[in-house]
Amino acid sequence: MLRTLLFAVALLADPLLQAAAEPARFGDLIVYHNVFNSSLLQPEIAANAGLQRGPSQGVINIAVQRQENGKAQAVDAILKGEVRSLIGQPVKLDFKRIKEGDAIYFVANYSAAQRGVLLFKIDIQAAPGAMVHSLSFQQEFFPDDQ
Repeated sequence: MLRTLLFAVALLADPLLQAAAEPARFGDLIVYHNVFNSSLLQPEIAANAGLQRGPSQGVINIAVQRQENGKAQAVDAILKGEVRSLIGQPVKLDFKRIKEGDAIYFVANYSAAQRGVLLFKIDIQAAPGAMVHSLSFQQEFFPDDQ
């Protein structure tokens, strides 16, 4: 249920609040990612996922899949990442793994006190010892009205 709500929020969110990007492909890995304001999550959903809500809090949501036998399979990947503003120092993203049924995805909070472009860099490893793939993108953040 949490997964469904997180993805529904991401799909319904204003396009300016999310990275509406095509999935990234690294060989047989498919990486879906989006970002949105934390206030779009209901308080109980955020609490269950271990996420903070607030006017300057955003959420990054990542799912890694692999095509096997013509069907997408969730990959229990290893993620490390950081976010920074154009003039700021990188801040580590603390990804939380969420598993519901066959689905696995990773969420993390980030914060930004004011409107601006944020740069995200995520390292994705399908398994320990596997090649590390880097996903980089930028997204403008719009804090909620306070």
